Amino acid sequence: MTLEPSSPLPLYHQLERVLAERIAEGRYRDGFPGDLDLAAEFSVSRGTVRQALERLARSGLIVRHQGRGSFVAAPLEYPLGRFYRFAHEMQVRGSPESSRVLARGVVRAPAAVAAALGLARGGRLLRIVRLRLAGDRPLLLETSHLPDDVGAPLRFADLSAGSMYDLLEESGVRLSRVTEEVHPVSLRAEEAEPFGLPSGAPAFAVERIALAGERPVEHRLVLAPGDRVTLTASWGNVG
Repeated sequence: MTLEPSSPLPLYHQLERVLAERIAEGRYRDGFPGDLDLAAEFSVSRGTVRQALERLARSGLIVRHQGRGSFVAAPLEYPLGRFYRFAHEMQVRGSPESSRVLARGVVRAPAAVAAALGLARGGRLLRIVRLRLAGDRPLLLETSHLPDDVGAPLRFADLSAGSMYDLLEESGVRLSRVTEEVHPVSLRAEEAEPFGLPSGAPAFAVERIALAGERPVEHRLVLAPGDRVTLTASWGNVG
């Protein structure tokens, strides 16, 4: 594979595309080549390689560690059976996290959501739609509905990073537990678009109810593309 110096596309951008395609094909599962190896293979400078790798790291496809080299980013593990918080998981992984708020406002409760929250149909709920990213790579699309009084602290809060649950707890909402149901789905066009995926792409749909004491305080639908997220679960003694 050679790059085209005469192309209007910069060499580092060409190299980024080639490496992203190889990662998608699973070429580097057993180890990612070093900077010098890539420079020799593609006949480019180390500076060009570094630019390409920095872009791949920002997009969440690789992780770079000082003195250890680069590694293909593992799929996000979404553990079932515990109170999963995306922002906290990203901190543990050492990955930059952010959220794009795609929608936020007070709506009338849809029938299914109202039933899940134990509310009258048509009651007022705060609806928040967020795209959760590791680096520049979208991993989760979350739609949350909260009773108007519970969601009040989130109406104008900065949700571009960090945990919504942390903000709720700071406002006095004491979250106690969650219940979750998981279903395989095919993403509709409007759901696939934020991920840069085609309509019909396979995904997991995780429906969560968060409770404070015995009161349901959030209904959340999480859409997680199957090529980016792995669902995990663990139990007690085996015997």
